[in-house]
Amino acid sequence: MSWNPDEFSEYREYASVPQYADPAFYEQDEASAPRSAQPASPAASSPVAPDMYGYDPGKMSAYRGPASLEGYTHDAGEDQRELAKHGKITEGKKKKLAGLGGLGAFLIGLLVKFKTLLILLFDLKWLAVFGKIGFASITAIISIAAYALFFGWPFAIGLVALLFIHEMGHALVMKLKGIPIGGLIFIPLLGAAVFMRQMPKNAKDEAEVGIAGPIAGAIASSVCFLFAQANPISVWTPLAYFGFFINLFNLVPIVPFDGGRVLAAIDRRLWIVGFIGLVAFQVWSFIQYRSISPFLIFFIFIAATQFWSRRRAADTPEGSAYYQVATGERIALTLAYFGLAAVLVLGMTAARGLLYGVVQ
Repeated sequence: MSWNPDEFSEYREYASVPQYADPAFYEQDEASAPRSAQPASPAASSPVAPDMYGYDPGKMSAYRGPASLEGYTHDAGEDQRELAKHGKITEGKKKKLAGLGGLGAFLIGLLVKFKTLLILLFDLKWLAVFGKIGFASITAIISIAAYALFFGWPFAIGLVALLFIHEMGHALVMKLKGIPIGGLIFIPLLGAAVFMRQMPKNAKDEAEVGIAGPIAGAIASSVCFLFAQANPISVWTPLAYFGFFINLFNLVPIVPFDGGRVLAAIDRRLWIVGFIGLVAFQVWSFIQYRSISPFLIFFIFIAATQFWSRRRAADTPEGSAYYQVATGERIALTLAYFGLAAVLVLGMTAARGLLYGVVQ
């Protein structure tokens, strides 16, 4: 701490104030010395002089009740009543208020000085971080627990990791294209989803966001397959198979699947093919195994609603402009879509061969 003596020059006029620290100040004339409050007893012998407890009787008064406390207490509502009655406050009370105002200004100054600490304590931005990261972590843990009930903990953790890499493929392209990311959620026994706060500018951007997820998932599944080849009896073999299968299933050519977003930029009429394919697969599953999959029914319902709503939106001028994609970009997306589907089919076939080898 440092200070400048010149800042206190205005107080030098009080240099003649008595020096209370000097012992000579307390030496008084015996003639004017006050009497003791208690008469000294002749029999009492004490090294302490009785007159050191002296007082002036003229300045003392007996206590007669609450009325005699005047000067020792302050009525907190007195200023308000005087202001309401006379429309002003006397000078002495103004000084009191000014003192309170100075104290308030001092406290405000402290708050401003330590604003960094206040921001750290009271800033609620961490809630937004929790909304994006903390909630995704909680749903991931719930999904791991759900998958572990059927497949065990190692496979459950690996499967959620594959889903996470798939969704991060979407999120990366969204980030590159400036599309706000709403958050990530894991849905037990259904998969995961990353949300967009707003739609892309055109169908081409939506297609690139859509295909990025299966590409990232295919890469992750290929890594699992490489580990499975080194040790086919490990958990890597089923992870590779399910990884290829999940990403191939996501290429179903109808929204909300990633394949539907890609084919929307190629030719929206292929959505009809995708929807018929889903229904046909459910019918075949019922005929073959006498069972109806609630998950497949759910996807068929979502696909039907998306197909209806997007078909109506495409008839508007804005929708027509949204789906206008250059021919060269359509060709590139077509090659990427079918090429990725071929890689996933080959990978799933090879991983299934390893699984059969382990079983036998």
